Amino acid sequence: MNKDFNCKIYLLYHQYEYGEHCEYEELKILGIYSSEQKAQEAIERYYKLAGFKNYSKECFVVDEYIVNEDRCWKEGFVSSADLEQDFEILTNCFNEWLCNNKSPCESWENKAYYNALCEVNEVIYEMKDITKLAEHIQQVWIRRFDDKSKSFDDYMEIAGKIIAKGFYDLYD
Repeated sequence: MNKDFNCKIYLLYHQYEYGEHCEYEELKILGIYSSEQKAQEAIERYYKLAGFKNYSKECFVVDEYIVNEDRCWKEGFVSSADLEQDFEILTNCFNEWLCNNKSPCESWENKAYYNALCEVNEVIYEMKDITKLAEHIQQVWIRRFDDKSKSFDDYMEIAGKIIAKGFYDLYD
């Protein structure tokens, strides 16, 4: 067999979310097939079985893979625990900036505040420029809270605290 041969395989799994707010996910790997058609035939077999028939066929997923090809995690990974800790650090930075004496968990109960933090969190691993980060935070704060009481220097202050944490360097 030619070592450069890249045959395709098809991974079939069943996936769904559950919980009051769909906060949990269930995933079952069901099989690996030589063609998409064979994977689709397997879906028809599984769909008739106990448990599977209680869910939509959309819960069955077929992913195509090429043998001998790196597909995922090519740049490594970061654990969920690390990301949660970073989010707590970010929340503490904002709580201090806003003179908010609540714990991160208490702060997250305020959905608007939590969503604003999420929006800032999306860029902290990429932005190294303090002015750009300050502008981003200002836009988020004005859009989400219509808060125009802060000066740009205030936004520079929080951006500086965030950049000092070095989020963008943590996972290089």
